[in-house]
Amino acid sequence: MVRALVILIGGLSAGLLFDLLNVPAGWLLGSLLFGIFYGLFGTGLSYDGWPFKLALTLVGTNIGLLMDRELFNVLGLYFFPLLISLLLTFAGSLFLGWLLYRWAPELDKKTAFFCCIPGGASEIISVSGEYGADRRIVAAFHTARITFFVLLIPLAAGFGREAEALPHAAGNILPTIEQLFVFVIVITAALLLNSRLKIPAGALLYSILFGFILGEFVFYVEEVPSYIGGIGQGLIGVMVGVRFDKSTFLRLRAVGFISARIIFLFLVMGFLLALVFALLSGAPYAVSLLSIVPAGAAEMAATAFGLGLEPTLVASIQILRVICIFLALPFLLKFIQKIG
Repeated sequence: MVRALVILIGGLSAGLLFDLLNVPAGWLLGSLLFGIFYGLFGTGLSYDGWPFKLALTLVGTNIGLLMDRELFNVLGLYFFPLLISLLLTFAGSLFLGWLLYRWAPELDKKTAFFCCIPGGASEIISVSGEYGADRRIVAAFHTARITFFVLLIPLAAGFGREAEALPHAAGNILPTIEQLFVFVIVITAALLLNSRLKIPAGALLYSILFGFILGEFVFYVEEVPSYIGGIGQGLIGVMVGVRFDKSTFLRLRAVGFISARIIFLFLVMGFLLALVFALLSGAPYAVSLLSIVPAGAAEMAATAFGLGLEPTLVASIQILRVICIFLALPFLLKFIQKIG
């Protein structure tokens, strides 16, 4: 317990340092790098379960408080671009799975394809073993993919972005009693609902919705100090970073440089999908990249929040993307089973 808290404090300190140095999404990147360093050279440590969900609700509450009713009118405009992007995501992922199987003969077909199904990584990992895939390789591949994306995508979206970062809250340095009250209510309600009704990215989705409802219709909540959102990003960063540990590295090394090539192609696919989405929707490319790239709904929402790039829109599209992939998962599994 003490060690886990020390690592969290170290990660948050690194995130604060990166933020002070004006690194894009500095809270997220600094804590992520700290977490990766500890994961590779320290002993096993995991924040899966309620600690990670708590971090998600902290970020989600911040995003929800930023939302307004106009967003729901805007989301309808992105239905067609999102549909096309999802179809291309499915096609590209299946093609990469086929490439991984051809390039890595030591992997069976099911393991190769499960490694390349994007979105809902925890769900993919949990069911992969039930269908005869090597769950250890699948977990290592998805961990590496998300870590690599969370490391690079903020830099790509941050440099040359068209939006300014969210301003630091003027006035109170400390959150007000009312703000703390809203955060406690939203986080508690989101965690309770997520324990009863589990859906992909549920903790993030519920906290966004509850934050929006309380901030828009119940309370007048002043602008929250920016470091509150930064702490949420930092917690997510260090918790994701420690997952990339020695065992993950060794399993990927056993597959060889082929795994790195596939992950790189995944990154290229993400940039191309973002271009398609931007052209079809008219959204800025940086916003499209954070909205469409298969790098984790929570991580990309936190990045968008840190960069001031439409965090509510990014979170909404990412959650819709993950839910659609989750709903399509049974059909993809049937296809994978026929291959074997």
